[in-house]
Amino acid sequence: MKTRLITAGVAIIVFLAVLIFGEMNSIVITIAIALVNTIMCGEYLSAKKLNKNLKIIIPSLLFALLIPVLSYTEFRYIPYYLFALTLAVITVVDHEKTGIDDVIFAFAGVLLLSISMSTFAIRSCALNYRPSFWVILIVGIPWISDTVAYFVGSAIGKRKLCPVISPKKTVEGAVAGVIGGTVAPLLFGLVFQLIYGSVTVTYWILPIIGLLNSVISIFGDLLFSVLKRSCGIKDFGSIMPGHGGLLDRFDSVILCSPVVFIISQFVTIIV
Repeated sequence: MKTRLITAGVAIIVFLAVLIFGEMNSIVITIAIALVNTIMCGEYLSAKKLNKNLKIIIPSLLFALLIPVLSYTEFRYIPYYLFALTLAVITVVDHEKTGIDDVIFAFAGVLLLSISMSTFAIRSCALNYRPSFWVILIVGIPWISDTVAYFVGSAIGKRKLCPVISPKKTVEGAVAGVIGGTVAPLLFGLVFQLIYGSVTVTYWILPIIGLLNSVISIFGDLLFSVLKRSCGIKDFGSIMPGHGGLLDRFDSVILCSPVVFIISQFVTIIV
């Protein structure tokens, strides 16, 4: 428990530092997102021991770094094509040593993570306007939902949600998590309006985003639990002692970031 608390404290300090400096220049958040994506992709590939295959790991990590950085530039589509082309060439040239299953595993996972983190970068940094609001909105909902679900499930949870995939998750915890995640973005909006004063927040859309992402975050968490079980591992990594890897902490966020991006294309959330 002590290790978990120390790690959490350090993580919070780093997170707040990124937000503070990101408010001064959004490139800080872009770089942070790119680095997080690269580490997560490395953890994902290591789960199937593909980190030992240099032909796969090197281009995968290179494009994992480039895709978020270029996501809101006119070159945004180029890395996707080059990544697919690189893996296609590897599949043909090295087919005797590199199986098609490994290539598909690498392509699908790195693409999923990179697309998610790219929408994260676009929404947080493209306009260079209150990037910390978008970061907190995107990661805050699934994290708060998961935290509420954990404590309520531990206290009163009786009915298992998905006993085969995740034995500790309960229906009671999931319902409480969805409620908490639905209310959370309203609090985010109020806090930002109190801090900055001049911002205008579209409050009616926030609980809708919260509801959608609270539910979707459950599927994201369970999806990566299935992947861990299929690979025979407990955690994706150990970069955060007591918590596992970055992917273990961001698994519930992966499917949520695109939701915020899509909705923000049709509704002005903050101005």
